[in-house]
Amino acid sequence: MSKNGGSVVKDTSLPLRQIRDASSASVIESVLAIQKHAVTRENWLKSLECLYLARDSEEPSAKRRRVSGGSVAAGSSELLRRRYLDPVADAEGGRDYVAVSYTWQASEQEEGADEEAAGRYLVESRRTGEPPVASDVRDVVWDRVLNYAVHVGCHNIWIDRECVDQEDEAEQEAAIQSMHLVYSLSKKPVALLTREIETVEELDLLANLMCGQIDTEDEAATLGLLDDITSNLWWTRAWTFQEDYRASFRMTLLIPHHRSLEVSKQIAADEAGQFLLGDVEGEVCIESMEFRKRATEFCLSYRKKKPEARDVCDRILRTAAKYNILLREGPSSSLYSISRSMSPTIISDVLYRGITLESDRLAIMANCCGYGIRLDTNSLNSDGSSLSLSILALYLLNGEIIDNGRDRPDRGTLEDKIHEYLSRQSLGSFRPPVDEGLTFIKSCRFVEPRLRPEGTLTSGHLWKLGKVMRRKPMKLDKYNTLLPLDMLATDLYYKDADQNLSTRLLAWSREYSTPPGAHPRPRRWGWRQWMTDEVEEALMEGKTLRLGRLVHPKYRGEDAAYRAVFVGDKDDGWDETTPSFAFTCVRPARSEMPSDTYKHVSLEVDAEFPERAPPRLHIRRWLNGLCFFEGAPQRDVLFPWPPALLEK
Repeated sequence: MSKNGGSVVKDTSLPLRQIRDASSASVIESVLAIQKHAVTRENWLKSLECLYLARDSEEPSAKRRRVSGGSVAAGSSELLRRRYLDPVADAEGGRDYVAVSYTWQASEQEEGADEEAAGRYLVESRRTGEPPVASDVRDVVWDRVLNYAVHVGCHNIWIDRECVDQEDEAEQEAAIQSMHLVYSLSKKPVALLTREIETVEELDLLANLMCGQIDTEDEAATLGLLDDITSNLWWTRAWTFQEDYRASFRMTLLIPHHRSLEVSKQIAADEAGQFLLGDVEGEVCIESMEFRKRATEFCLSYRKKKPEARDVCDRILRTAAKYNILLREGPSSSLYSISRSMSPTIISDVLYRGITLESDRLAIMANCCGYGIRLDTNSLNSDGSSLSLSILALYLLNGEIIDNGRDRPDRGTLEDKIHEYLSRQSLGSFRPPVDEGLTFIKSCRFVEPRLRPEGTLTSGHLWKLGKVMRRKPMKLDKYNTLLPLDMLATDLYYKDADQNLSTRLLAWSREYSTPPGAHPRPRRWGWRQWMTDEVEEALMEGKTLRLGRLVHPKYRGEDAAYRAVFVGDKDDGWDETTPSFAFTCVRPARSEMPSDTYKHVSLEVDAEFPERAPPRLHIRRWLNGLCFFEGAPQRDVLFPWPPALLEK
């Protein structure tokens, strides 16, 4: 949040070639210059400032006057006091706050004297001994937030305009780089929409949408209502996009309704008798994630049925889509139908939305994508850096994988805008071995990448692929008590004379697997566990396997013993006579860094071994595999840049 008069160059609507031509440097040379602004994310949330409504005994005299019934008289003021929480260290009490997502600007539905008025609520000064000051937050926002807070029994409120010192530039910069934690750690994040539900018919349409029971004759009206709701100002802002995304399943949407609908709203219930639309007075109260899920499913289905409605459906999907449903939409419904990172989609969605300071988009992208390396927006603004190339630098500094395969060097070109380039050039062959495909892919990033003029330098283990194993699908029956991994280990020991890998597989199987008939032990969330499941599934389906040996860091030769088994396809065309390699790296999330992500990479690559330099690797595809690298040192490798990024 720069206040020094400078700003990044807003060039995200321009092709990369035009941005490059404005300087005498290649795209990568400019990116290398931008990386001097990189900083490591710090924990700003050690002391999170919140507000709470003061009791009468805490208020200065003459601040408000009560009338019969206990309500506050018109013209009186409410006092909000400050207190400090630690949501990172105190997982219980420190996260007991309502994180408010709203727009600073009044929406069209709020335009008017009463809705835009502010000042009825006073906020305790940060300076000891000074009187409270009128809040800049609109009164109607405070009314709705406090009504919700009382209903859910959560008295601490975090709202950015009052809980971040707007006069302290350093605090603002720290806050925007940690804003994702404010919403992801809050027990009660809430979003204030302003498009009012006005009739019983609209209330019924929304209730039917939320329970997935829309009659054919109501589909057109449901689409119209969805279009109205998602056209609300809240859906169009970059900051509120981040707040909703990071709050995840905890985010609640508040949609105001006409006062005459209170009884009808509370009648609406699901099969379990739970309120479909909540019971907060004056508000429809629904989970954001469930709303986006229902909206996405409906729009995908309806645009197939009614092609003439595609534009409206696409507009809703661009605004309120559920990623894991949207990205599965395609010719395949298999587990591998999600094969791309959602980071380019997130970046595109952030660019699509409005914002006051363009450089803040970088913090929002980093917050949503879980990036540990950030770019100092104040220094970027001072330098007048390109926003597009800053986005590319942020993407690469955080280990996102772009495809540099020799047979597809430029899927993206310099004729693309930055979000188009990232979408086309990012690796598209991920094969998540778990149902949580997007979560798995989010962790598929290089560990501690270092950007060099020639490419991305990172560390891990390099494997020489050797023996190819093509076998019939394994079958389990009552006479066979061996698990698939045990059967593979036995075959390796007796048929292939590979005692080393066989012993490692058996030892790991004893630690990880559950014998037939035994009580299943909880499955742990981790790389080797996922890859064990992948190998066992491959054995049952008859997929091709290939064994791997570690390539020694100090010389080109590989170790004699196999220590890995990689999974291909049933019709994989692997040829043992053609040299092929794999690169892997795993790093657990660091507990000392809030929201740090698990990182793992497993790629089939072509390798070159230049003298006195790290191996140069070109990606063939993502390649799942079960590896045993204990005791083996990691080595530096270089992934060269796609040629277009080096053009001058």
